Amino acid sequence: MAKHEQDGGADGELTAQEAAIYDRQMRLWGVEAQKRLQNSHILISGMTQLGSEVAKNLVLSGMSVTLHDVNVVTRANVDTQFFLTEDQIGLNRAEACLAAVQELNPLVKVNAITKPLEYYPRDHFDQYSVICTLSASRKLQVFPLHIVPLTDTKNIAFYAGHAFGLSGIFFCDLGSEHVYRRHVQSADPSVAADTPDLNVSYASLETSALVPWSSLQPTRKRSPVTPAPYIAYQLLLEFLEATDAFPTAATTDQFVALATSRLESQGLPGFFDRSQLATLAATATADVVPVCAIVAGILGQEVIKAISKKDEPLNNYFFFDGATGEGTVRRIG
Repeated sequence: MAKHEQDGGADGELTAQEAAIYDRQMRLWGVEAQKRLQNSHILISGMTQLGSEVAKNLVLSGMSVTLHDVNVVTRANVDTQFFLTEDQIGLNRAEACLAAVQELNPLVKVNAITKPLEYYPRDHFDQYSVICTLSASRKLQVFPLHIVPLTDTKNIAFYAGHAFGLSGIFFCDLGSEHVYRRHVQSADPSVAADTPDLNVSYASLETSALVPWSSLQPTRKRSPVTPAPYIAYQLLLEFLEATDAFPTAATTDQFVALATSRLESQGLPGFFDRSQLATLAATATADVVPVCAIVAGILGQEVIKAISKKDEPLNNYFFFDGATGEGTVRRIG
């Protein structure tokens, strides 16, 4: 993966300060894995509450990050995001979060960029080990020659996610051939204790998006149920693509009409009733802090797996339903 070099000891060895700070996690996944994390550079696009939680988890693990957002801080952001304060209302969200994120771990590098991602040249993205887009439109997630092709040509991991009310979701693409090892816990973190190399392949986001929703219905008694958070997320993306905004309580009728039509065309008529769709519209951008913390916790673990190449990464969707407290992994595509 692309590297973002950190200042460290001679020959890339950890300094005494790094060894002291990261001692606990090195015991968990080993010294070499920790070095990979410290040499990584993560782009987090979308400093929502979910984005803030992801940034916190990765920075505390020793990864350098670039924060990206084109939006400004609102009162609603201040009420839910721990990096933001009232006097930052009106400032760019990425820049407003920068100092607080850096304060979490002075040993890593934290930057902020504020232009729309499509304004940056393609080679700008070569510096990143992971690109993570949160609460973004499909167009932003897959804009040509910038993000999706890099997962194979540059071996850059890609994640896209969103939290809405009591639900959360993220997608993962580690390319057509991701190599990893199952890690076996060792009492000595300096001693390798891994299985032979294993391979796993991923579908692109574009390929996944082409899967008919009706094909996700259970075909046998013990088959997985149709993932409601996934269908809900697709409906939100459809509305965002059509109107350039997520639905709100004020646009409920418009959202219900679009969602009802899309569910019928996808072979899932009545999958959500009007009341459920109205709730989805009203909570499309609602940041429920515990939900964001759970989803970001899983996402952060997956980024660590991708970079460290330790343990099998999930493939390729994670859904969380806060109403039931259930988290589900499912491959789509």
